[in-house]
Amino acid sequence: MIKLKEINRIINGKLNGDPEYLIHSVNSISKANQKEISFAAKDNIKLEKVIAGALIVKEDSHITYSNLIYVKEPYLAFAKLLEYFFPHKRFNEIISKTAHISKTAHISKGVTIGAFSYIGDNTTIGCNTEIHSGVKVYDNVKIGKNCIIYSNVVIREDIEIGNDVTIQPGAVIGADGFGFTRLSNGQPVKIPQKGKVVIGNNCEIGANTCIDRSTIEETILNDYVKLDNLIQIGHNVKIGRATAISALSGISGSVDIGENVIMGGQVGIADHIKIADGVMIAARCGVSGNIKNKTIIAGSPHQEITKWRKSFVIYRNIEKYIEKIKILENKIKELEEK
Repeated sequence: MIKLKEINRIINGKLNGDPEYLIHSVNSISKANQKEISFAAKDNIKLEKVIAGALIVKEDSHITYSNLIYVKEPYLAFAKLLEYFFPHKRFNEIISKTAHISKTAHISKGVTIGAFSYIGDNTTIGCNTEIHSGVKVYDNVKIGKNCIIYSNVVIREDIEIGNDVTIQPGAVIGADGFGFTRLSNGQPVKIPQKGKVVIGNNCEIGANTCIDRSTIEETILNDYVKLDNLIQIGHNVKIGRATAISALSGISGSVDIGENVIMGGQVGIADHIKIADGVMIAARCGVSGNIKNKTIIAGSPHQEITKWRKSFVIYRNIEKYIEKIKILENKIKELEEK
């Protein structure tokens, strides 16, 4: 339990209500009871259905309620309270006896390693990093401090991972890039992938996402990059700071993505393309050329979103247009026959 005045202090808000009111937990606005706090990102909620003990609202909100905390960013404030009420629990507090750890690996203070994990030669793991069960870390890997690596992650040789990185279950970091050439008879021949992957600080890699090692250079994720589940990052790709990519997207080799790019689900990007800072890419977009300026794009092949919307309206009504054309053709034919 915690008093509203303490919650107000944690989220740096402005309280309008009973400072001594006790809150037991947080919940969604539709399910929160009188002992829970929730948040309202917009003013158009139906308050007659809300019974939460308190609400977090934007600082310019016009909502009327018994207990309100005004903040600049309600989502961020709610996230802080989720961390307060549901603090992270470490998977285990030991290095399991069943884990294989090379004698040449350097394991820092506070590191925990789950059952049946493998840590290769000359690998370094920073302070307080958690490695869960069944993780495979190859040779010469560098992992920073305060990372969380969930079960069944595979991290290939020579990979570099920064601090405060989270890698969700089943991700594969540093598999060979999809590099082949062909003989004159069409037979594919593998091009050795001798580069590496470098992941910056505060990144998150989603479950079953794959990030391929480069051919000779580096596949790079800069600080605060967020990747959803089931994403493919090809070899030699560069992803700028704070870019977020949604699930089922595929990034081909040698793509250069700028900072603060937001990408919807199922996006596909052709190889060797450059995307400017701040670009927003709608879901299921097929990017076939460079995006030189900050804009919003959609469709396949991609277009600026207002052009895509106009094109989609035409496409959606194509049967009507065809019917009108047939009517006009018949009228023209009738006039020509007279």
